[in-house]
Amino acid sequence: MTTRAGSSVRWGALAVMCAVGFAAHDVAAMPTVSTTPTVRGWVEATTSRWDASGEVIVTDVVVRAADGQRVTITEHGGSVDGIGMSVSHRDPNLVAGDEVELVAGRQGVRARRASVRSGVAAAPGPASVAGDGVARYGLQRTSRSGRPLYHPSGSLRFVYDARGTARIEGEREWAAFDEAFTAWEVASAKQASGSVHFLRERVPDAPDGHDGINTIRFRDDTWCRPATGTAPPVCHSPEAVAVTRTLYVDDPASPRDGEILEVDIEVNSVDFALAVDGRPAAIDLASAAAHEIGHALGLEHNCGLENGAWPTDQSEARVPNCESADRELLEATMYFQVQPGTVTMRSPEASDLAGLCTVVEGACVPDVTGGCSAGADAGGRSSIGSILVGLLVGAVMRRRRRDRSPTGTAIA
Repeated sequence: MTTRAGSSVRWGALAVMCAVGFAAHDVAAMPTVSTTPTVRGWVEATTSRWDASGEVIVTDVVVRAADGQRVTITEHGGSVDGIGMSVSHRDPNLVAGDEVELVAGRQGVRARRASVRSGVAAAPGPASVAGDGVARYGLQRTSRSGRPLYHPSGSLRFVYDARGTARIEGEREWAAFDEAFTAWEVASAKQASGSVHFLRERVPDAPDGHDGINTIRFRDDTWCRPATGTAPPVCHSPEAVAVTRTLYVDDPASPRDGEILEVDIEVNSVDFALAVDGRPAAIDLASAAAHEIGHALGLEHNCGLENGAWPTDQSEARVPNCESADRELLEATMYFQVQPGTVTMRSPEASDLAGLCTVVEGACVPDVTGGCSAGADAGGRSSIGSILVGLLVGAVMRRRRRDRSPTGTAIA
């Protein structure tokens, strides 16, 4: 197990790809493209399907290279028969019209997005400049209609895989998750008269499939979802300390469009040293847990990366560029990276709560007086978030964090 001491951790982004501004995608079936290290191409078509296990949605992407040959690349995520699947800390799936670079390597061919020509979760266009976004939170959206994902109830049940991790003494890993869940509950209750509630229980050998059960598990042996039957393992980026797989209704004609059906959180105890005491050379598990719970609720990162995911809020305003995010966003739970030893992401900030109030029914119930009432969004759900954004971002004073990293530096 390696420790990323002294360097920041990008939530799910491959550091080598981020360094040059591209998004890495999954390995192609073809072993090589040519003897040239990189080949330019364009996405011609995409087709989503369930894999052989019936548990994971994958998308076959046909890329036409500049020399005319075609390469098929298989990505995780997509939409099949009204069900969508997304995985946190991965850039949006490639879509027809995207310009990509095909990179030949020892494991076959990888595609990295060079520009985005279409798609709901698009990167900023030529008119964008660093820091031009004004939103204080980001939302996950459906792949077809672009509607925000949501939970229809403020009471959510999660199952802990009782095996936990051998990397942390005793059962303190679950205490860290309990702390993170409680932080979301307490923060939402303080902001309004309602709150979100999490029910948790430990189950031996918790299920790991498409079953409607929200699960949390650690991967100690390999940073992959194990192979099932004839379906190969689903491996994650070694730069991701955790990922959240979300299944949701992806049908513009359905009144439930955007409803979250299931979330499964996996924690990377293979590539990272995890700690519960804030030690400087390890990743604070409670912070990572709080961040992934935010994804499980339907939230995205509060800032955007070039040629990658560029989230928007309820009003479709874009978040700022991560490189120019202000201090409040840097210290929020849904910021996209964390320093080893940093514990400032354990409890949600006002911007995180503003997002929560838009994605969970009953998470925040405003005390409305004087004849004002909550309206409804396009899907018929109460638009409590539109009322609370001003309250939470404009009127609630940002509290200072008491927990600081040993060096006293903010998240970089």
